[in-house]
Amino acid sequence: MRKLIVIGFVLTLVLVPFAVNAGCCGCDPVYEYNTILEVVSAVWVRDQACVDTGTIIDTLQAGEVVQVTHRTDGWYKVISPRGKIGWSGEQFFKTTTKPLTGTTTTNTQVQPVTDPTYSSSTMSHTKGYILLQVQEHGEAWYVDPVSFKRYYMKDGPTAYEMMRTFGLGITDADLAKIPSVVDTTAMNNSSSICSYNSLANRLKGKILLQVQKNGEAWYVYPKTCRMIYMKDGSAAYEIMRFLGLGITNADLSKIAASELEIKPYADSINTTTSTGDSTIEQTFSGAGFISSGSQIAGTGLFQKGSVPSGFNYAVINQHVLDRINYERTKRGKPAIVADQRMVDTASVWAEQMYLQGQITHTRQPVNMIAREWVWQNFKIGFRETWGWLYENIGGGSYKRSSGINESIMSSMDSLFDFYMSEESYNGIHYQTIMHDHLTHVGVGFYFSGNNDSGNLYTVLHYGGLNGNIGVIDKTW
Repeated sequence: MRKLIVIGFVLTLVLVPFAVNAGCCGCDPVYEYNTILEVVSAVWVRDQACVDTGTIIDTLQAGEVVQVTHRTDGWYKVISPRGKIGWSGEQFFKTTTKPLTGTTTTNTQVQPVTDPTYSSSTMSHTKGYILLQVQEHGEAWYVDPVSFKRYYMKDGPTAYEMMRTFGLGITDADLAKIPSVVDTTAMNNSSSICSYNSLANRLKGKILLQVQKNGEAWYVYPKTCRMIYMKDGSAAYEIMRFLGLGITNADLSKIAASELEIKPYADSINTTTSTGDSTIEQTFSGAGFISSGSQIAGTGLFQKGSVPSGFNYAVINQHVLDRINYERTKRGKPAIVADQRMVDTASVWAEQMYLQGQITHTRQPVNMIAREWVWQNFKIGFRETWGWLYENIGGGSYKRSSGINESIMSSMDSLFDFYMSEESYNGIHYQTIMHDHLTHVGVGFYFSGNNDSGNLYTVLHYGGLNGNIGVIDKTW
């Protein structure tokens, strides 16, 4: 039976290729552990000791002292001050001699959140903070310090996009004037510099983008005026968990709510199909963002490895595109187009995975996200200000006895079956395929084997590009 490996996009997971090494929620033994501990930073309480399947039932706030009854690998079973019983990560607690935080009665009906037109000046202290709804399930809101409105951060990718949307460009010289910390623990333990660092105090609560480099994002924590680097959606979520402020529904209702406008793009796709250099250069004209790499993607850098004779890329590409657009359009999303630029970047990364000996999102020697790698290595014109690009990766196989192209299409079907199985819980692979900002896609392979059979390193790159470069029709 063909083995297929699929690894989550955004979350950097490093596995040995073509082997499965999955964890097991609930498989570790549970021990009685009767003690009292203090919460060191805001943490969710889940009904199971598992991030993947556990439902959030409460949020513990920093400083709360709770009863612990059991423990398992990396988790404590706790009783929250609101009477909820569930599991929280053990790294969020410390020993204490303080008394238990008083249990909040649940007889009083929780006030529902309303959306006022204007924010109350009494809540101005929340500007720039990430707020957690302690009377619900820890839903997170970012309060934009400029508009004084709150924006819902439903997940990691949304949080990262939101941070980029509110980002303020800053020079390296000014960025160097604001002290940074390495992680959220260091942030919680650091002192405030707001009173004597005027630049940091003016920028507190804002997201800063390094415009003289690759648009790296930094968050200036309002409490300390120190900044922390946000490399991806997971980092943004970590900030939400560790640095968030608890807020009641009543107080949250005093802050006006808003939503980010999703820019329409379906009507702006250029259908040019020429692959000449002049057409590629035309895609840079009018682009919202042009990456600075030396390689001009779109010229046909694909495919790598021991490409078997009879492999027809156009057939494979059309098969993948048809599956993507079938899934998108039946859910009300606009269709996207195949583009040689995404084919080239995906193919090059497939080769890099082979050279690393693993299916991974990790770039070496610097651990950067996919879009940063593209910015540094390929010249591409993106439609929007900072260039949307996402990546899905996986494995697969090919076998001449089953048909070279047929076996590859079967591998891709299995890959997409896995992606779409995440719809019920809005998994990250599914989110990537359904992303609102994407207009183009390309699939790249590295063939590890011989002319008759072998394994595949598979990469899918999705981008919000300017113009369109048709896919080169090539058969090996």
